[in-house]
Amino acid sequence: MNRDSNGHAMVRAVDVHKHFGRLHVLRGISLSVPKGQVYVVIGPSGSGKSTFLRCLTHLEKIQQGQIFIDGEPMGYRMVNGHPSEDSPRNIARMRSEVGMVFQRFNLFPHMTVLGNIIEAPVGVRGMSKAEALDRAQTLLRRVGLSDKANAYPSQLSGGQQQRVAIA
Repeated sequence: MNRDSNGHAMVRAVDVHKHFGRLHVLRGISLSVPKGQVYVVIGPSGSGKSTFLRCLTHLEKIQQGQIFIDGEPMGYRMVNGHPSEDSPRNIARMRSEVGMVFQRFNLFPHMTVLGNIIEAPVGVRGMSKAEALDRAQTLLRRVGLSDKANAYPSQLSGGQQQRVAIA
């Protein structure tokens, strides 16, 4: 198992199972991602890639197994030795620490690139607008889109939209 210097993986899934009715989509998936590493999940259409990612953020509930984000159980807590659904507040807190780029980039069409990037840090994390703008400019430089800060999603290519979502 890959672990970070603190002794735990940043993302760890253990024997994860997910069902949609009678359809058993995820069958015992385990994964360990150390801090600072990038992993890619590949497979044919319908193989459960997006479902697995949604389970990691507790957008989908699992039927069996465990998921940990930075050493903390995601979506569940142990009560008398059995997993119990965590509070919506704690789940939201943990989600605020996890980033995920969806297949359809989910950019707000009425906002500029900068507006899209600062929305979550300001609205969810309570970061000052000035700090969020500074950070957004740095992120745009990292993804090669500094010149697109005031553009709207409809003015960007699909690849550019994806890089904005990553930023």
